[in-house]
Amino acid sequence: MSGKFAVLAMAVAASVAALAFEEIPKESARALGVTRGKQFEHGLVFVNGKYIDPPYIVERWGTGIRINSIPVTGQVIDWSEFVKTQDPANVTKIMPDPVAEAPAPVQSYSPPSYQSQSDVDALDDLFDDNPAPKKTSAPPRRVVAPKPRQAAPRYELAGKFVKNEATKALVKRINDQRTEIDGILRRGGFIFFGDNYSRVVGDARTAESMLAALPELMQHEGSVNSFRGAVRANGMVYINEMLAAQIYGNKIDYRRLQERRQKLKQEREWSKLLNGAGGSIL
Repeated sequence: MSGKFAVLAMAVAASVAALAFEEIPKESARALGVTRGKQFEHGLVFVNGKYIDPPYIVERWGTGIRINSIPVTGQVIDWSEFVKTQDPANVTKIMPDPVAEAPAPVQSYSPPSYQSQSDVDALDDLFDDNPAPKKTSAPPRRVVAPKPRQAAPRYELAGKFVKNEATKALVKRINDQRTEIDGILRRGGFIFFGDNYSRVVGDARTAESMLAALPELMQHEGSVNSFRGAVRANGMVYINEMLAAQIYGNKIDYRRLQERRQKLKQEREWSKLLNGAGGSIL
């Protein structure tokens, strides 16, 4: 990675720090290392609605995945799962304090301060030769406080982490996800990463269609509600309400998306020129 790109990546990472995913434990990166792909220029990346400029480097960093040093997942596999593969003598199991569930609200009863119709009927029954059968109310229901539920235990490594077949299999599962993300982007697709919704993915054709309209909608729509309606009217039904709100909250990115669109157009024209000249313009 060049020094210029490294500085740019750090600046962008800082700008989306407030939108961070679940923190990836640093100890997992130290123990498992990093699987990093080569830098490339294709695709479109959004993190919690914020557009990230290429070039992109997709990497597995410990137990999670990052793009340009920006987390785009939380822990794909929890670090505790790796710790559990180690020698039991070097593993400490920590049981968290039990968490009590909130009890159901109990309705209290206080006797009325006035003489109700039932009180009058009761007095009449005392002097009635044929009193009507008494209506009995249901006894108050006894509410039993729920038992505290036990949160999942944590596992901490007391000694040195040792890679084994089990840890390699877990790492492979994370690497497979890294490879999938890398491939989608290299083929010109887009990915919206969000820390509270599933990834939204589209291929190159869908990315081109989206890029043709999205920047201007971000620029001109005057409210998030009108923006939501506009993206759907333009066929972008994959942008749900939550995602639309995030994109609109980063509407200043429309300029960079327009620049990206113009650059891609120039690249296509240049490619056509090369192909038309038999691979050479000389």
